[in-house]
Amino acid sequence: MVTTGQLNSALSACGYGPVDTSVANVIVNQINNMTGSTNEAAMFLAQLIHESGGFQHRREINGPALSYAPYYGRGYIQLTHDYNYRSASMAIFGNEKLVNNPDMVSDSVEMSMRVSVWFWEARVRPEGGPSRNNFGLTTKAINGGLEPPGSDLARRRYNLYVKVANALGVRDIARE
Repeated sequence: MVTTGQLNSALSACGYGPVDTSVANVIVNQINNMTGSTNEAAMFLAQLIHESGGFQHRREINGPALSYAPYYGRGYIQLTHDYNYRSASMAIFGNEKLVNNPDMVSDSVEMSMRVSVWFWEARVRPEGGPSRNNFGLTTKAINGGLEPPGSDLARRRYNLYVKVANALGVRDIARE
């Protein structure tokens, strides 16, 4: 189980300030409902911290100007492209609510986390990163085409994971 204190310790270790208690509670509750593995929680949390700038952003910078707008990155794991919005919406709501209103993903901490958990469970876990204790596979599933193994950004994500894992007390640090 991840606590709000551990969340804020992880953020501090990664160079970010603490989040508001209400935000921390949503993040921690959704992580704890998603997994009982502290190591998977550390992997997930590190990716969220990277993607959101320490939970400071729920929208991709300059998103509306990007070629894939209106389905630019939203949420703590930046959900992009219409097919991901459609799949998330069908899984969460059983309809195309997020396709018709993509801003809904970033309108609240709860929805940003809910969509991020969906993405992790539907797109990241099946690639085997958590089950094979391989953090690099989680990065590949999230942004592999843009951040191949060994790239500066992939290394940055891994370094965040190591800091988060240490803050959460993970003993078996995943490989890069």
